Amino acid sequence: MLSRTLTIAAVLVCGFAQAGTVLETVNRDLGGKQAETVITTYAQDGQLRVETGDRDGFTLFKDNALYIINGKDKNYVLMDRAALKKMADAISPAMKMLAQMPPEQRAQMEKMMGKNMPGMQASAKKEIRKTSRTGEAAGHSCSYVEVLKNDVLEDEMCIVPPGTIKGGDELMAAAQKMSTMLQEALQDLDVPQLKQMLDDQTAMYTKLGGIPVVSRHFSGGKPVSETTLRSNRTESIPATTFSVPDGYTRKDLLQGR
Repeated sequence: MLSRTLTIAAVLVCGFAQAGTVLETVNRDLGGKQAETVITTYAQDGQLRVETGDRDGFTLFKDNALYIINGKDKNYVLMDRAALKKMADAISPAMKMLAQMPPEQRAQMEKMMGKNMPGMQASAKKEIRKTSRTGEAAGHSCSYVEVLKNDVLEDEMCIVPPGTIKGGDELMAAAQKMSTMLQEALQDLDVPQLKQMLDDQTAMYTKLGGIPVVSRHFSGGKPVSETTLRSNRTESIPATTFSVPDGYTRKDLLQGR
């Protein structure tokens, strides 16, 4: 018992936990206008870290909170239950105002601010449709599903069960934990648009039933971008990987917004 306790303590002191997951995907602009982007995701013990291309920063999920790390300015934004409530309380009046606007005023606001702003457009009907098509990425056979928005193809994804790729179950568990945190943080807030968007995304990925190893986004009936699994592995990841770097200062979620 003493030997086992000392072994566990040594592992903790060295900053390592048991095997985690490292997954790399590549995003390509099919129009050739932008360089490809490598996205690296680390998952371990219910924690996540996502690094996107050469951006000077990354995103963390740990201790039931999201951290947006800005390496250039050496600061970070914390999104926990309290911060999300503060944000929702601040934007709730504007959301209600938008929802109550006459059509003419809504049209003006859409022109000025764009239809991608939450609450600016009517809720869309999304549908997950399985197909008989199959594919392959990084040596994994997969099955295609289509995501339709108002009956128009928006995305297609080739799915594998989590257990068929190394660390897939670890990755899914961490992602589910993050999703649960966001749902619980927003469930009692008076911002139905935010809750609806989150519920739609959660429902969609639950219906997918696995991990996409190939995904394509469509616009006007044509694929415009593609994300493909490049590699995945399991390994013990240093605990510091999931920490805010020393010396970084916290920035308010609503600052500059």
